[in-house]
Amino acid sequence: MKQHIPKTWTGLIPMVLVYLVLRLISNEGYGFHRDEFLYLAQGQHLAWGFWSNPPGPGFFSWLSQSTLGDSVGALRFVPSVLAAATAFLAGQMAREMGAQRYGQFLAAFSVMVSVAFLRVFLLFNPVPFDVFYWTLYSYLLVRFAARREDYLLVWFGVFCGLGLLNKYSVALFILPLIIVLPLSGFKNILAKKYFWVGVFACVVIILPNLFWQIQHGFPVIQHMEELRGSQLVNVTYAAFLSDQLLFNLNIIPVWIVGLYFCFSEEGKKFRLLALLFLGVISLILVLHGKSYYTLGIYPVMIAAGAVMWEIWALERKWLQIALPALAILIALPILPIAWPFLTAEKMVEFGRNYGIESFFRWEDGEIHELPQDFADMLGWPELVDLVNDVYVTLEDKENCLIYCSNFGQAGAVDHFGKAYDLPPVHSFADSWRLWLPDTVPASSSTLIYVNDNLGEDVNALFTKITLIGQVEQKFARERGTLVYLCEQPRSSLSEFFNGRMNEVRMASGLP
Repeated sequence: MKQHIPKTWTGLIPMVLVYLVLRLISNEGYGFHRDEFLYLAQGQHLAWGFWSNPPGPGFFSWLSQSTLGDSVGALRFVPSVLAAATAFLAGQMAREMGAQRYGQFLAAFSVMVSVAFLRVFLLFNPVPFDVFYWTLYSYLLVRFAARREDYLLVWFGVFCGLGLLNKYSVALFILPLIIVLPLSGFKNILAKKYFWVGVFACVVIILPNLFWQIQHGFPVIQHMEELRGSQLVNVTYAAFLSDQLLFNLNIIPVWIVGLYFCFSEEGKKFRLLALLFLGVISLILVLHGKSYYTLGIYPVMIAAGAVMWEIWALERKWLQIALPALAILIALPILPIAWPFLTAEKMVEFGRNYGIESFFRWEDGEIHELPQDFADMLGWPELVDLVNDVYVTLEDKENCLIYCSNFGQAGAVDHFGKAYDLPPVHSFADSWRLWLPDTVPASSSTLIYVNDNLGEDVNALFTKITLIGQVEQKFARERGTLVYLCEQPRSSLSEFFNGRMNEVRMASGLP
């Protein structure tokens, strides 16, 4: 028997739209993030796959650049919309679970003021899409549990396919779901034809990317090996678990109660979601995944908690004000770690005074002066100015190559370099290895070399090497990056570079 589903609270949409506008007018932060340069470039090289991610972010980057432009604010329009949509879905999940006006409000409001979601929806990268897709999957599961409408299983498959075109981590949602289904009274789903139609739709959607992976020697495997060796190795169980509490610190009373609701008599229909929540957390913990990989599973627990708090607040009206007020009061002192409205200097001072180490720990496992995302937004215009300062002095610009060692440098020079008419960057980093030319011209004679050190091979190749300068922005992660002008090669620069490109293609398994 289907439960009675309350009406959508009429104030939910205006509330979400106000939230969207507030994000849009304050979303520029310190400027472009390192990762955003990668996705800007992917939007200019549309394909069914890229080195470190599926094609989805590149498509939305292309769409954003084609319609809104390539400014910081324009690029971040999409994650702002996803933030508003996620808050709306949280309210809708609460409604499907039985919440009236207050429960829907509390669910959406909690997502809006969560420190974690304020920060994660700031930047254009696969993570905001991933959180939105996971929230959408949770909504479909909640709605299925409430209404038993089999056609929802088809939509679940469709959106799983689209989610996999954004980030392969969707598997971290699907695998625990398959495991907990038999434990939650929903094992008959596997016998429904709509489920298999959904599976078929999912497979059809991801086939082009699968063919692309096959054609390019499965870059995803090599990328995951690189990620495991350089970043995931620094993830500890203690840090992971403490981050789960800190990420949504100001709304802990809501999502914790969500677990209670799903195991209570009132919420037993939705026990699947609680088991899924615990399964996702456990799987990512065991796999040494990054702490933020779990964020997409929290909105459903927030929604469930909002339902329970609405029930409790029927006889305790003061709770209706106390919960939102408490969320804001806890968020205010730590708001600078969620939104970069303080200057870098003030942010460093804030970190020293409050010592919230988890938010200042970088992927290398060490504690730094700024959160990594903030440090990754600094220093890029300075770097490009250094490259342009030397490029404009060259008499023979046509025979100059620009090489950058990482994708942040390459993307920044490509993006900001358009204003200076700089030539396209050559790099072996991330997807730039896919965009290398077949050969570089035999007439190439000069190299502008961007790296944090001068490689022995480059040093041996050129007779004249001049250090032009380095990034001085003291809080930038890119601080210390060097720019060299390399002239008078002892042997053919073209042969040297073509040889290096072939080595990279072979090592990467590329055709």
